[in-house]
Amino acid sequence: MIAERLLQQRLKENHPQLADEVEIGSAGIVPREYLRHAEAKGITFQYPFFGKNPNIYAIQYLAKEGIDVSSYRSRELTRDMVLEADLVLAIDRLIKGEVLHLYPETSGKVFTFKEFVFGAKYPNLDIGDPMKLPDVDDETGAWLWPEGYPDSYIVEIEQCLLHGIDKFVQYIGGKSLN
Repeated sequence: MIAERLLQQRLKENHPQLADEVEIGSAGIVPREYLRHAEAKGITFQYPFFGKNPNIYAIQYLAKEGIDVSSYRSRELTRDMVLEADLVLAIDRLIKGEVLHLYPETSGKVFTFKEFVFGAKYPNLDIGDPMKLPDVDDETGAWLWPEGYPDSYIVEIEQCLLHGIDKFVQYIGGKSLN
């Protein structure tokens, strides 16, 4: 959701002629491996996984950028979404792998964010740590991330956008990528 909103904002600011022609959306998927890992650590995610407000870190960060996400609700990635999309960007290889497992026919248009921006040989193709789990506050049930982790995650998204906006514009315009 952060990448979706920042990319929409960057397109409006830098390429307003494209901003209205492109539909950028955000949807999630919870990889089975992630659920198994969480369960082994004693963390149970509330089902349904989607239809929820953004986390407080995303809300605060986007508010600083002048982006209001108070009405945003997460949504689950569906087969129709994947098939209709021209490009699917996953935040990490675990999610990319799950998308390809569920929809193998989409392999030519599914990339990690960093893979799309920096190329497949980039040393770390994940944003954040795909197996990083928060601690859970026993009293409130709130997720407690290690100090600085959400900020570092957001910085990685910003770096991808900073270095990748031209690639997005090329891709949107139908030009081949190098």
